[in-house]
Amino acid sequence: MALSVLALVALVGIAIGVLWSSLSPPEGSAPGSGPAAGPSRESGAGRDGPTLGGTISVAPELRGRLAAGDTLFIILRKGPGPPFAVKRIGGPQFPVRYQMGSEDVMMAGTPFEGQVTVSARVSKTGGAGPAEGGDLEGEHPGSVAVGARGVDIVISRVR
Repeated sequence: MALSVLALVALVGIAIGVLWSSLSPPEGSAPGSGPAAGPSRESGAGRDGPTLGGTISVAPELRGRLAAGDTLFIILRKGPGPPFAVKRIGGPQFPVRYQMGSEDVMMAGTPFEGQVTVSARVSKTGGAGPAEGGDLEGEHPGSVAVGARGVDIVISRVR
């Protein structure tokens, strides 16, 4: 009995260690350099595969609604249903240049390809769920192919 409890404790320790290492940044990456660290570079240097990018700005009449604790979400969809890819940027300074790639796909291993719609939301609470009252929103008109540049968005609505 004591041996099986000891084996169970060891297995739990191994599982926690594996989970912890999967949440850590990859070896050799600088702290704060992950996808949520801030606006990405437009150049695409060091990325494998296609990317999509543009600039997000806020309509002049809504700029007064921005606050330091806001969170910007850039959302790509392939139709109705859950997002295909998402980028989170805390404390954005507008205009924000962004670039998205395979590292932003919601389901690991899903190819970053095809036609997508692109929208942006400034969350007042920082929550990644559905938009809430007071959130600011905008979208790029129509769909675009992954690999497109100049996919600009003006945030022009209040939820």
